[in-house]
Amino acid sequence: MKRVGIAAIAIGLIVCMGLATGSFGAGAAPATQEGGSVDVTIYNSDLALVKERRTLQIPKGVSTLLFRDISALINPATVSFGSLTKPGSVRVREQNYEYDLVEDAKLLDKYVGEQITVRTRSGEVFTGYLLSGTRWGNASNIVISSQPDGAGNVTTVHLGDIQSVEYPGLPEGLITRPTLAWIVNNTSDITTHDTMITYLTGGLSWKADYVAVVGPNDDVMDLTGWITLTNESGATYKDARVKLIAGDVNRVYEAAPVPARAMSEKVLYAMADAAVEEREFGDYHLYQLPYATTLKQSQVKQVEFMSADDVKVKKLLVFDGSRTGTKVASMLEFWNKTADGLGMPLPKGTIRVSKTDVDGSLEFAGEDSIDHTPVDEKLRITLGYAFDVVGERIQTGSRRISDKVREETWQVEVRNRKNAAAEVLIIERMYGGTNWELTSVSTKNYNKLDATTLEFPIQIEANSTAKITYTVRYSN
Repeated sequence: MKRVGIAAIAIGLIVCMGLATGSFGAGAAPATQEGGSVDVTIYNSDLALVKERRTLQIPKGVSTLLFRDISALINPATVSFGSLTKPGSVRVREQNYEYDLVEDAKLLDKYVGEQITVRTRSGEVFTGYLLSGTRWGNASNIVISSQPDGAGNVTTVHLGDIQSVEYPGLPEGLITRPTLAWIVNNTSDITTHDTMITYLTGGLSWKADYVAVVGPNDDVMDLTGWITLTNESGATYKDARVKLIAGDVNRVYEAAPVPARAMSEKVLYAMADAAVEEREFGDYHLYQLPYATTLKQSQVKQVEFMSADDVKVKKLLVFDGSRTGTKVASMLEFWNKTADGLGMPLPKGTIRVSKTDVDGSLEFAGEDSIDHTPVDEKLRITLGYAFDVVGERIQTGSRRISDKVREETWQVEVRNRKNAAAEVLIIERMYGGTNWELTSVSTKNYNKLDATTLEFPIQIEANSTAKITYTVRYSN
């Protein structure tokens, strides 16, 4: 037995073959596009609705159509196909989604028992019958024999030493790209049909990315919004008309076959300046790109969809001691309303904030995520945590008045080590239940945000300390 070489497992393939029909049969015809268009509606949740219009040659009677160049992550259960030329004249009898794609290992496994030619990196050539593939015997080697029954000379070749493998053809059942195979019945005499194919697919998604530049006084900002499209569906959509849906669409998640596919490096591409149209769509918001664009596989594309200057903002320091320990959060607060410089639906995404320094340069200040935000709603985003302002929350008392009534006393202290005064919002949460009352509190300046949350705004002078105390009574 002869053993050849060791190296990393990588096989370069040369497939010597004519046109193979695979598992579709000799009568199958590729559904080539003679003309048409594609519309893609993309949702936030890794979901897209693809609508392709193609002109197809469909013979009268029963035939098989192969629909290629589709998403590798298509949901076959959502496919709809029909003739626009004569609706109802072309019926789909059977649909098959073929996703057993050509791969090195699959080819070897399919050709066990067949004759192949192997070329090694050192220049040796072995022609013989493959006795074992990657799933048989030792997965790091293949075994070749001069006789189909293994009675002749046997050679073991390490996978890592293989330069190329020559096959006589593509074995039945393997295809080069995901394919929908339809058995259709054309009941009309028309053989040229404009058709519409629609389906849902994964691998296409979008999100909003916001860039905010805050002025040196923390009172205004310039805000730019970008739509970021990502295509990892395994297909390219040429000259597509693209719509984007902002909102949370309800879905039923099921396990689906995920075909293997090569992933190339992502490319970031920004479209030229143009206005993105925004409008309501039922309970959602829809954004339509102003012109057709090509969504390439493994591409990230960005489109500016909003821009607003001099938006009013307010810098906040927030101490929520029950959640952040001693840290005091640095936040920005702004209203999404026209009077403050905005007043447009803001889809969920990431907002990245830079601040103008006293020397005019921009420095990154932090980032946060925002949810879908309609007009006239308030937003608070966390930039980070203050360095020179710290808080402390201490329970100073607890007593049980009866089996159903108890009291807690808390002291909250915030220390400002800055050389300037600071306004801090103290957030206190009544975790003992919704049936509570304050029996004593050191300040009347507080707001009830909801059934269990209080907000105390306090002003702290430079290099000073401020505190609040309160007693809460819970009744169960």
